[in-house]
Parts: sequence; structure tokens; C-alpha cells
Amino acid sequence: MTPLREEGDTIKRGTCITFWPDEEIFETTVFSFETLSQRLREMAFLNAGVTVRILDERSEKRHDFHYEGGISSFVEYINRAKTPIHPTPIYFTGSREGVEIEVAMQYNDGYDEKIFSFANNINTHEGGTHLIGFKAALTRTMNTYATSNNLLKNIKTAISGDDLREGMAAVISVKLPDPQFEGQTKTKLGNSEIKGFVEVLMNEKLSTFLEENPQTARKILEKGIDAARAREAARKARDLTRRKGALDGLSLPGKLADCQEKDPALCEIYLVEGDSAGGSAKQGRDRKSQAILPLKGKILNVEKARFDKMLTSNEIRTLITAMGTSIGKDDFDVSKLRYHRIIIMTDADVDGSHIRTLLLTFFFRQMTELVERGHLYIAQPPLYKAKRGKKELYLKDEEALLEYLLSEGVEGLTVQMEKSGKAIRGKQIVPMLRNIIDYNKHFEKMVRKGVHAEVLKIFVYGKIQNGFADMADLTPLALKLKEIEPRADFQVIEEPARILFTLGNIRARIDQTVLEHLSSHEYKLLLQAYRLVEDICLDERAFISHESKEETSVSDRQDILSFILERAKKGQYIQRYKGLGEMNPEQLWETTMDPEKRILLQVKIEDAIEADAIFTVLMGDQVEPRRQFIETNALNVSNLDI
Repeated sequence: MTPLREEGDTIKRGTCITFWPDEEIFETTVFSFETLSQRLREMAFLNAGVTVRILDERSEKRHDFHYEGGISSFVEYINRAKTPIHPTPIYFTGSREGVEIEVAMQYNDGYDEKIFSFANNINTHEGGTHLIGFKAALTRTMNTYATSNNLLKNIKTAISGDDLREGMAAVISVKLPDPQFEGQTKTKLGNSEIKGFVEVLMNEKLSTFLEENPQTARKILEKGIDAARAREAARKARDLTRRKGALDGLSLPGKLADCQEKDPALCEIYLVEGDSAGGSAKQGRDRKSQAILPLKGKILNVEKARFDKMLTSNEIRTLITAMGTSIGKDDFDVSKLRYHRIIIMTDADVDGSHIRTLLLTFFFRQMTELVERGHLYIAQPPLYKAKRGKKELYLKDEEALLEYLLSEGVEGLTVQMEKSGKAIRGKQIVPMLRNIIDYNKHFEKMVRKGVHAEVLKIFVYGKIQNGFADMADLTPLALKLKEIEPRADFQVIEEPARILFTLGNIRARIDQTVLEHLSSHEYKLLLQAYRLVEDICLDERAFISHESKEETSVSDRQDILSFILERAKKGQYIQRYKGLGEMNPEQLWETTMDPEKRILLQVKIEDAIEADAIFTVLMGDQVEPRRQFIETNALNVSNLDI
């Protein structure tokens, strides 16, 4: 905007860039905090000692990323929910002709390999020459060590690179002056010389490590030998799942109701929970393009099963055969996929959620490419049916039901405040009710966290915020609370530091934990919600009338909401579907399977590292991370179906 000019001295260094996406150019201008956090976490891992901070001013979420261990910390992060077979990651670093190379790896007791490669801090999702060099050197060096130490005498089959990478978490990072990327997305490194540089470093450093750490070397090789034996045992089982030809219907499982269309791009398959729902789906489907595969019970949890054991499961083999792609690194062929939309359709209860999670685990672990290509979906059968007279309406979930009741309840109504005379009518009432519901939701969440409801009201009504975490001097806070609620008594206790609250027969304690909750982001959201409802029925009554005929008067905002919801439910028959089998074929078609009306959720992988971790926590062998996850998230659950 102006020529460069000298403003004076400063101790600050660096560049500040402010930008705003142009809505005329970009379809979406909303930034994803999770996606940005993932990328910035990677940057902090790849640059040891650097601190990266991200703050989302929309929600006050923030992360500080700082890892002194660099990519070794990255590997530990990947393995955080797993059990490593050696405590410290193996780490190498070196340089060749101006190219900086870093490698970190650690084996766990699982069966999946997780290898991430980077070039100049760019995530090379498709690999490239640095990854090829790493794999080649690993296989050669490990086999050489195993042979020279007579570790292969009791195994008849050769150990492959896949065997040696089973249970491995690794990060390869190279920094080079002139990177050349291949492909449209520029996520595959193409510099041919990098392969040799990485191989030389790996051969030299890994050989030395194995010789100097024989116990760790033996554990790693024994795991690879076990993997080779399991691979050989799985070969015959895998052969049973291979499809003879793209249109060979004789090899398809008997329970599969196939579709007539032969073009996979026009075909879809529903994986349905149970024979009852499967029967309804078969009758209600479009036979031309929709195939139905009923699944009996809960399939095997592949997170806890090795490849050979997985292929002994009849339901898993049926599923693989129906897909047509075969399975395994050497045999999986996505071009033979028989259906380009794979739709998981389960009941809206705990068992249905569990079956859906088991299926998601299978596809994520064994057919990841189907998820990455966008072939996997989750059906959204309605949870409710509302009926009044001859009118029937299917509602997707609790939120849809609430919206329907609000819309029905305000029809023809007027809400008028007694003193101000302000009146709102019909659909204009709905935003006010939504604000009341939002306030209630945040209030109840804070109470579930352990803040007494009466204490919380005082803080909220007084709009008190900031500075509660310090317990050094509670007296000013107690005096302020007394001003807001003169009827209550607030006694400051020094050891341990707390305020004892008394109001009539109500007693509560305001301690460090309570004040931390009252300094949280959730409490800020509660205050924001309160500001939108504080004027409703403030020191005055409200009159609710229908077509100028008064129906009731209320003196509390909660009474307005309760009255309208009760009014909406009169004459309504609301049915909650817990199982797909409760719907007849026509209902299943028009609510869940009709392409013109249905809603499908597409399954995507936005953060592979986080996805891997959550599947390990929820479905893996380790109980403690799962218990911690449940304890952390328990208070966020609503409508728990046990």
C-alpha cells in the first residue's frame, strides 16, 4: 500500500502474515481446527525443539506443540496406545551430499505397520524413493543379521519385507535442496539419488544397532519370524476368499442378494445387521442396483486377530468374497471391487453401534484404500416416527424430533411479556426456545461435571468469569458472591482452601476443582448462552395465547419451553425405532434406501494417525487406555442406551 519505510528499532524478528480467503474463489472458507492441528503437530515433530501454537478464536480451543525428541517423539506418539516390544525408538540421522536424513522406528505387539515419510516437511502420502530405500535396506539388513546369527534355522519359508514390518511404527524424514515430486498431488518423492542415500545410511546404522543390542534385535526378528509363519498359514485360507472372475456369481456367498447391474460404478451393497432386517431390506430394495448382505451377529474384532485367524471367520470370508477385491497386500485389487458404494446399515442401539464399529475397524485395517477412495458409507435410518391423524413423519434423530415439536408447538401461538409488552408470534418463537434449550444443555453439562446447580446459578446470574484457578485469596470472591446472593452464606476455609456455601438446607463446596470447571471453555459457552436468555421472564410474567385466547401465564423461561413442548405432543404418537426389523420393507425403502430421499454419511480419513490411535484404544487389547478414554468422555454422552 505504501513504499517501504523505516519505523524504528525493535527486538522482534520474523514475519507476520494475515490473510482472508476470498469467497468468490473458494467454495469453503471455514477453517478446520482439527486439520490445522494435525499439520502443525507434524511440523513440531519434524523440527525438534520448535514450539508451534494454534488458537481458534471462534471456540477458544488451543494447542501448544513442542517435542524435544523430534521424530522419535513422533514414533512414540503413534505407539502411545500400543505396547512397544522395545522401550526406546531406534533413531538414525546422517547426511549425504547436502541431504539430511532422519529415521526413527519402534515395534509394538500389534500386526499393522504405520510408516510415514516426509520430504522437506511435506507429508509424502504416496511414498517415493526415500521410502523405497528404507524398506529395501531394512529387509536386507535384518535378513543378513538373522542369517549370520542362525535365527532362521527352524523356519522353512523366507522372511519377507512385510513380515519384518509387522507391528512397526516408523517415520522417515529427508531434507534436500532440490526436491522433485511426482503425481498430481505432489505427495510422492521422485529424486532417484535419495533411494541410495537412505539405503547406505540404513545399512550402516541399523547393522551397528543390531550388533550392539542383541536382545532387541532378537525380539524384532522373532516377531518377523512369527509373521512369516502366520503368512504361510494364511495362504490357503486367503485362497478361499479369492474371486474367480468379476462376473462369476457361483463364487458369491449364498446369503448375498446380488443386484442385476454389472457396472460396479452403478452398484451398491448394504451390509445389514441380522437376518430380520436383511429380509426387509431384500424386499424393499431396488433389485437393479442394490445388493443386500445380511451379517449374523457381531463379526470378529480384527484389531485383536492376526491375518490367518481373521480368515477363519465365516462372516469375514463372506464379506471379503462379496467385495470381490480379495485381501492382503499382495492380493488386494481395488479394480475388482463389485460395488462402488458400500453402506453399513445397523440398528440405532448399543449392539448396532458395536457392529458398525467392528465393520469400520475391518475396513480401516484391511481395506483402507476403499475408505480413502470414498466407497464406504453409513446409512442413517430414522430414529423416530411421529404420527398425528393420517399424517406421518420420519425423524432422523433427537435433534430432528425436537425441531419438529418446536415447529408444531408454536403454531398459532403468541408469547407476550407483561411489563415490556413485547410480543413474538408463531415461528418467531422458535429461536427463543432454541436459546433456552442451548442454555439448559450447557447448564446441565456443568452440573454433571460436579458444579452444584445453586452455586452455578450464582456465578452465571452474576456473569462472573476469569481468574478462578488461583486459590491463594478466596475472600474477594466470597464477598462478590455474597453481593449477588445476599440470602446465602459464604465461609472461606484456608486449609484446604475452599468456600463453604450454605443457602437454607442447601450446602455445597467451592474448591479448586469447582473453580477450574468455572474457568473452562464449557463455562464460557454457558455464559454466552445465558446472555441470549437472561431477559426472558426477567422480573415479569409472560402470557401465552392462541389466536388471542389466553392459554396460560408463566413466570419462568423453563415453563415456556415445557408448555410448548407438552402442547406439541398432544395428539401425537411418537415411535422410537430401536431396530431396523421394526420397519416393514416399504418403510425401510422410503426412509433409508431410496436414493432420492435417504441420507448417507461418507466415511473419510482426515487424520490417519489419530484414526489409528482411536481404533487401537477402542478395539485393542490394552484396557487402561480404553478406561481412560471412557472416563474422559463419559460426561459428554447423552441418551445412553444400556
